[in-house]
Amino acid sequence: MNSIKRIVLTGGPCAGKTTALGYIVEHFTLLGYKVFTVPEVPTMISKAGWNYLTSNPKFYFEGEKAILELQLQLEETILRLARTRVEPCLIVCDRAAMDISAYISPEMWADITAQCGTSTAELRSTKRYDAIFHLVTAAKGVQQYYTTENNAHRYERADEAGLRVACELDQKVYDAWTGHPYRFVIDSNEDFAHKMQLLIEKIDALLL
Repeated sequence: MNSIKRIVLTGGPCAGKTTALGYIVEHFTLLGYKVFTVPEVPTMISKAGWNYLTSNPKFYFEGEKAILELQLQLEETILRLARTRVEPCLIVCDRAAMDISAYISPEMWADITAQCGTSTAELRSTKRYDAIFHLVTAAKGVQQYYTTENNAHRYERADEAGLRVACELDQKVYDAWTGHPYRFVIDSNEDFAHKMQLLIEKIDALLL
C-alpha cells in the first residue's frame, strides 16, 4: 500500500491558509507526491444558503451538523481515492473537524459529534490526522497585513474590533486542537514567504 499522510491547515482569519495550499500542492507535487485537498466546508455550506448569523436555533444547529457531516464524508472520500494511487499521497484539509468546535458551545459540539457517531478524542487522534499546522493570524503581530478582501464571508473586519475578534478566534481554534500530539505553530511574519518556507520545512520533516 502507498504511503498516505493526512494533515490539517488551521489558524485564525487571514493567516495565509489559502495561499499555503498553493505552496504545498506545488512543492510536494514536484517531489512526486499526489496531493489531494479537502476544501473549507463551512464556506461551502454558507455559499449554499446557510447563515451562521441566523436567529433560528434549529436552522443554526442543523447547519453546524451538516458542516461536520460533510467534513467527515469529504475526508473519507478523498482517502478512498488516495488508496487507489501507487505514489505517496498527501491529503491537506483546509480546516478540519475540530475547527467547527471553536465556533459553537461545548454542549452543542458534544450533541453534534454524538449524532455524527464520533467524539473529540477521535477527531484529535493521529488515526484521523497525522499532523496539525496552525498558521497564526496576521492580526497577531503583523496587523498591517490583515485584510478581509480575499474572503467575502469573513466578518472580522480590519479595524480595532475586528482585529480583536480575529485574535480571539485564532486562540479558540488553537485550543480546539490542543491534545493532538503533532501540532505545529507557524507564527506570523512580516516576510510572508519566510512563513511559507517554515511551513513547507515542517511538512517535509513530517514526511521523512
